[in-house]
Amino acid sequence: MLGGGSYAWHSLDSKGRKAGFSSIDFTGQLQITDVEKFEQALFHGIGRSKAFGCGLLMIRRV
Repeated sequence: MLGGGSYAWHSLDSKGRKAGFSSIDFTGQLQITDVEKFEQALFHGIGRSKAFGCGLLMIRRV
C-alpha cells in the first residue's frame, strides 16, 4: 500500500545554474518477499548515484 509522496528539486547554486539533484519521498507500507534483495537495497542503496544520500532508503517499523 503506497500513500502520499513528494518530489523536490535541490539546486546546487555553487556548481552552476542548472546543477542539482531530485529527490522523492514516499510513505506507505512495504511487504518484503525477498529478504536478501531487501537487505542489499537497504544497506547499499539503489541505483548508481549515492551522493547526497541519493539512492539510499530510510525504512521504519510500523
